[in-house]
Amino acid sequence: MPEIEPYLADDGVTRVSPPSPRTALFWDGTHWHVPRVDDEGRVQVRGEDQLFSYDQALVNRRQAVISGANGFLDSNSPPAGQIWRVANIAVLDATSPTTGHTYDLRRAGVNHTWYGVTAAMGVNVASFFHGDLWLDPGDVLRIWFWGSLVGDTCRIDLLGYQMTLEV
Repeated sequence: MPEIEPYLADDGVTRVSPPSPRTALFWDGTHWHVPRVDDEGRVQVRGEDQLFSYDQALVNRRQAVISGANGFLDSNSPPAGQIWRVANIAVLDATSPTTGHTYDLRRAGVNHTWYGVTAAMGVNVASFFHGDLWLDPGDVLRIWFWGSLVGDTCRIDLLGYQMTLEV
């Protein structure tokens, strides 16, 4: 940790040390700063002092016919100007039982496999992922439905939140 030297704080008062060990601080390489708060004492979440980004809840579903036997279905993609933080994913085959699901993140035309479930799942029985995944515009989740048949209707549900964007 850098040594603390006298500095002019954001409120115009010269300080030698951080205001309190219980106060959230960040170091910009030169000075300690206290995150800005609004009139109610809540931490400001937008702008240069952003600690957390939340715009609105994400509840997104895509249901369609898959690409073929043992085929895949792509999720919806965030529109331009949005970033999605996905925390929960549920996928199912609404037509036939399956023997597994493989979860790929498809970015810039490349599949990145990061999760899979191998188990007998009946019709309308979902597999789940709970964790952290961020989708940029153009990104999709590609789910492979092993044991599925031509013409099966499958579903991908995404839950999480849409992030604020700072310029």
